[in-house]
Amino acid sequence: MTLKFEQFDNQFGARIHGLHEDRIIGQQLVEELAAGLTEHGVLLMRGGEISPRRLVELGRAFGELEILPEPDKRHPDHPEIFDLTNVRKDGAVVDFEEPQAVFLRGTERWHTDSSFRKVPCLCTMLYAVEVPDAGGETQFANMYAALEQLPDDLRYVVNGKRLIHSYVYSRANNPGRMDPMSPEEEAKYPAVSHPWVRTHKDGRQSLYMGGHVSHVEGMDLDEGRELVEEVLVAATKSEFVYEHHWAENDLVIWDNRSTLHRLRPYEISARRRIMRRVTVAGVDPVR
Repeated sequence: MTLKFEQFDNQFGARIHGLHEDRIIGQQLVEELAAGLTEHGVLLMRGGEISPRRLVELGRAFGELEILPEPDKRHPDHPEIFDLTNVRKDGAVVDFEEPQAVFLRGTERWHTDSSFRKVPCLCTMLYAVEVPDAGGETQFANMYAALEQLPDDLRYVVNGKRLIHSYVYSRANNPGRMDPMSPEEEAKYPAVSHPWVRTHKDGRQSLYMGGHVSHVEGMDLDEGRELVEEVLVAATKSEFVYEHHWAENDLVIWDNRSTLHRLRPYEISARRRIMRRVTVAGVDPVR
C-alpha cells in the first residue's frame, strides 16, 4: 500500500495516510516517508496508538537514533526515547520553577533540534501520550519559504555568515534555574559553527538558526545577537508557520534541516502533557 500525503492548507506540512501500527517497515515505506518529509517538511499521523517499541522502530527506519543530553529524561526501557513531560515519576505535576518545568519552558523558543552537534540531526518524531485541553500546541516555521522571502537587505547580510551553536549556552539561558550539567556532560557538547544559509542536496537553500545559537561568528557579540533576532522575527511570520493542535496518539515528524519549531505556553503546573520524542541522527554536515 502506497502512502498518501494530504497537504495542509498553507502548503507547508501534510497528513500521512496508510501508516498503521501493524504495517511492516520495509524499504519502500522508508523511501516514501523520506520523500514526503523532504517535500512537506512536517508530517502528521493521527489516530493510532504507538508503543514505545514501535516508535523506536519508526525512528530507526530513517537512520541511527541520537541519545540526547539530560540522562534523567530518557525512557527507562528505551533510552532512545526522550520523555518530554511535566509529570513527575510520582505522578504529580511539576511546579512552575522546578528544573523540569524550566527545561520544558525553554522549548517555547524557536529552535531546531540538535543544531549544537557537528553533524546535526535529520528529523524528530514526537508522539502525544497525554495532552492538555488548552495550550501546548507546537508551531513549525518553513525555513525554505522564510529565506526566499527574506528582505533583500537581510538576505545580503546573512549570506556567507556562520552561526555558533552551543547546547551549554542555550541550556543556561532557559527561563529559570536548572540543575547544572556535569563537566563530563558539558565536554560532550562543544560549541560548533554552521553556515546561516544551508544548502541542501537538491540545491535548495534555507535558513539554519534557532535557540541554540549563541552568536554570529566574527561579529561583535551584541550586534550579532540583534541581527539574529531581526532575522528570526522575519523568518517566523505567520505565513511561514503551521500550528499543530495536538490530540492523543498524534505522531508528528519534522525535518530539522529546514524547519524551526517551538512549544506554545500552557498551564505547566496544572495541565498534564506527556510526549515521547525520538531524534534521528544526521549523516551530512551543514553546508
